[in-house]
Amino acid sequence: MKFSIQDGSPLEGVLTYDESEYGFSFSAQSGESLSERLGSKGVASVLIGTLQLEVDIESREVLFAWGYFPNVRGVVAELIAPQFNPGQVFISSDHSFEPGVSFEVPGDRWRVSYDPSSGWVAIRLNNAVGAKFVQIASGTVLGVDNGDLVSVWLNPVFAE
Repeated sequence: MKFSIQDGSPLEGVLTYDESEYGFSFSAQSGESLSERLGSKGVASVLIGTLQLEVDIESREVLFAWGYFPNVRGVVAELIAPQFNPGQVFISSDHSFEPGVSFEVPGDRWRVSYDPSSGWVAIRLNNAVGAKFVQIASGTVLGVDNGDLVSVWLNPVFAE
């Protein structure tokens, strides 16, 4: 599974973390902006644990993050969000994507950190010194290094 970055606009909306449900959700700013990104084949997900990255099957574009993620505040640390550019991330893979089916993102030992002062949540394989960071949706930044997804940075609105 390889990830590639292209120029483009992030999907506008609101990323929320619901404390009572232990999960992320994404609400697109408009149904029209989301439907413009969706092909006719539906959506699938790639997973980091229980966090899901929604993928349009036709274009293989990663759209936004969502899903059950109970350990969001597990490790408190000072985080400095990476410099990122707006854009789009696409997946190339030998896997056949099917509606509602999920695939695990390669990588062991994803680390989760949370910075209460900034609200950033970082899910990282490593420090990703050489990675390029792209904001694919409001509150969602992906770090890609040599075609591998190495980090997901989330800046949600926290709701109780």
